[in-house]
Amino acid sequence: MAFALQVLTPERVLVDGPASALVLRSSDGDMTVLEGHTSLVAEVVPCVVRVDPDEGDPIRLAVHGGFLQVDTRPGGEGPSGLATTVALVAGVAEPVAEIDVERARRARDEAEAELARLSGGQAEEGRERSAEERAALAALARAELRLEAAGAAEPAR
Repeated sequence: MAFALQVLTPERVLVDGPASALVLRSSDGDMTVLEGHTSLVAEVVPCVVRVDPDEGDPIRLAVHGGFLQVDTRPGGEGPSGLATTVALVAGVAEPVAEIDVERARRARDEAEAELARLSGGQAEEGRERSAEERAALAALARAELRLEAAGAAEPAR
């Protein structure tokens, strides 16, 4: 059974059509949305999202955070009699096929070098991070998510 799904960013619509499942991570943990799911609004944390369209191959997306709204009401045509519509709105999201793996590796390496330069070998525990360190950590997280989504993540060093 399918539900109506849209995955949107400010720049474009990435997915718009019937889906049988949506797998993602919210601030409350991993979740799978199916037809008839309880209505909710949830924060989506950076993760690899999988969309199982009603027809065709799964779609994988690197989603760098956002919000999910699930609306389920009576009036559907399926056996449950429910109609489910789902919207995932992300500030930044990209299909795996559009990820430039080499660019993501360079971004990861640059962020790691910047973190090493900024920390200057100081102990991590209990130390307040500077704005520059927080920016480098965010860049590192984005690069690592892109590499994970593209299946190019390397073992921890």
